[in-house]
This record gives sequence, structure tokens and C-alpha cells, in this order.
Amino acid sequence: MPVILDSAHYDIWLDPGIQNVAALCELLRPYDARLMQCYPVSNRINHVAHDDDECSRPVVLAHSQGQLF
Repeated sequence: MPVILDSAHYDIWLDPGIQNVAALCELLRPYDARLMQCYPVSNRINHVAHDDDECSRPVVLAHSQGQLF
């Protein structure tokens, strides 16, 4: 599972010399869902050849017809 960190904790998480395991464990807490955003993205994200900002840019979904039954 990915770890979502507050930007204030990036330096300690990425420090290759960190010896304080307890300090790192303190960062492994559930992230506040109220701070998250959910939006549709292009299916470009599903291909390894696409590694650019376009993969995470929001897209507008076309209106689709509902189910008949």
C-alpha cells in the first residue's frame, strides 16, 4: 500500500541516513481522507510508455447512457 505523507515529512522520509525507526513508524498513519481528491484521469496512465504530467491531469467524462434494465 502506498504511503501518503504530509509535505512537512518528506525530508525525514527520504533521508537515507535516518536511524530512528520509531520516527519513521510515526509517519505511517492513515491520511485524512478529507484532504484527498478524487477525479477521473485518462487511460494513458495504464501504459508504461506514458510517464508525464498528462497521466494525472483530470479529464471530463463523456455522458453515457444509463442501463436499459
